[in-house]
Amino acid sequence: MLADLRSWFGALAKSPSGGPHGSPADRVPVRDPSATVRPSSAIQEFLESIRDQIGLTVLDFSGACEQNVAFITGLRHRLYADSLPKAVESIFGLGTDEDSRLSSPERIQDFLQGSLNFEPASVDAILLWDGLEWLSPDAQRAVVNRMHDILRPGGTAFTVFHTDTATGTVPVHHYKLHDHQSLTVMDSGRNRPHRLFTNRNVEMLFDRFSSVKFFLSRDQIREVVIRR
Repeated sequence: MLADLRSWFGALAKSPSGGPHGSPADRVPVRDPSATVRPSSAIQEFLESIRDQIGLTVLDFSGACEQNVAFITGLRHRLYADSLPKAVESIFGLGTDEDSRLSSPERIQDFLQGSLNFEPASVDAILLWDGLEWLSPDAQRAVVNRMHDILRPGGTAFTVFHTDTATGTVPVHHYKLHDHQSLTVMDSGRNRPHRLFTNRNVEMLFDRFSSVKFFLSRDQIREVVIRR
């Protein structure tokens, strides 16, 4: 099974990548790629929520990340992995926010069927990362509602938001679990358009959930742990 996952990840990593709401020029690196290990109280809390059980179902939207596969399966859980940015690009294309495809009910439904097609209350935890920033407001609401449906009561989700208000773009980041208290944040060297979320925006988006907890940091990434 692990060999099959390695093969699948290898093929996925070779496929073209890019943000869903820009032009082909956005795919051109504007700086050298880099990686930073950052402490994360939020990921510590998320992992503690699944630490004392085995056989849980965990969704990871970081895509081609063998390190996350090894980490989660090492905790004796089942992991389902998908690259949300690639899925967004495949379903919605590379249009701007004014592109009607981004809010098309048919395309949103196709996206949910492809990336969040799970039975109600069948998932225990979700690593969403910055996935909501890749989606239009209509698609964001649809994804969060589906998350509420598929998470078991008490289930946990981890997500991050870029907080820099002075720029119209943010780096395209990829995320890896480094250990139980830290993350590796990989900067691809490319940028994508920025959708700014305030704390109030996030609270309203997840208003059906039992709790939304924010974790402050000194960099431009806000971490949030959500409980069903």
